[in-house]
Amino acid sequence: MHGWVLARARRAEAWTYVHEALDGDIADLQGGTIGEGIHLGAMAGTLDLVQRGLTGLETRAGALRLDPVPLPELSEYGFTIRYRGHWGVQLRLSADQLRVTVPTSDGDPIGITLVGRTVSVAPGESCALILPDR
Repeated sequence: MHGWVLARARRAEAWTYVHEALDGDIADLQGGTIGEGIHLGAMAGTLDLVQRGLTGLETRAGALRLDPVPLPELSEYGFTIRYRGHWGVQLRLSADQLRVTVPTSDGDPIGITLVGRTVSVAPGESCALILPDR
């Protein structure tokens, strides 16, 4: 919960709580809560924080909007989402860029907004956007 709040308010500090949640969950500090489903809920919340909170991922004005938190602790990370009927839209973030790859399909291009700049990425194409300095 603290990580989500910080992802919106003091963004660079959010990673501390993500790391703490992952450590606690992997080590099972609660002593056997896996059977009650608490493990699954905690992991899902942590994954959501990384995918949406730390990337600033939102759907707004017909586009995927991103405003990523700088994470010097990670050299890069990525994940795949489904968006507007496109299965497997890949988002990969590194220290200085966001790479978006839209899988080949007969669907429409998708809009990607990064800090006020919007580009269109057609199916079967990739786009690399330079992240702004923070």
